[in-house]
Amino acid sequence: MSMPPPASEPPAAARTRPGTVTTAVWIQILLAVFLIAQSVAGLLYGADAQAAAEDELAAQGHAMSDLPQGTTFESNGIAAYAPIAAAALIIVLALLNGAGNRPSRVVTWVVQPLVLVCGGFITVTQLFAAQFMEAGIEAAGGAEGLDAQALMDAVNGAYPAWTAVASYGVLVLGTLGAVAVIVLLAVPSANAYFRKEEPQTFIPGAPPA
Repeated sequence: MSMPPPASEPPAAARTRPGTVTTAVWIQILLAVFLIAQSVAGLLYGADAQAAAEDELAAQGHAMSDLPQGTTFESNGIAAYAPIAAAALIIVLALLNGAGNRPSRVVTWVVQPLVLVCGGFITVTQLFAAQFMEAGIEAAGGAEGLDAQALMDAVNGAYPAWTAVASYGVLVLGTLGAVAVIVLLAVPSANAYFRKEEPQTFIPGAPPA
């Protein structure tokens, strides 16, 4: 006479990801996409921007040597690849957050304030690029009469129109989006999703709780 197979513990029900976490994940992914697009634009069109700047300076009777030392409009080195590395990190955190990984949420709460600070810095520098350029020229004591706004317009004109979408996407998602991610991952529904599940003791033949 064969013995009945031992009762096994029923599989745990899959957790349902709340909309708050899903929204936070998509904000992170979109920010990463815009960061990558912005970096790719710099790599593809940075040389054109540099050439446009040099042409505008020549038209105004100036040269790159009249600008503060180290000024360049090309995207290379750390400036070009650091946003891509940051985007990769944000995508990894987004995927782990979507899966309910608790350490990932903690790391996100550390990373997102840094994103907020960097996003705010980028916002200020892009909105007031010409003013910062004029201040740098005055501090260096050269290039009198240079039209900094015309110079920045020439640089920006070297990029295709879609790069503006990427730039504004980084600005919005790196500032308001960063705050939203921090809040969305801290609301009660998110806390319940990330809460560590306690193992349940299963006794074969016992009535369900």
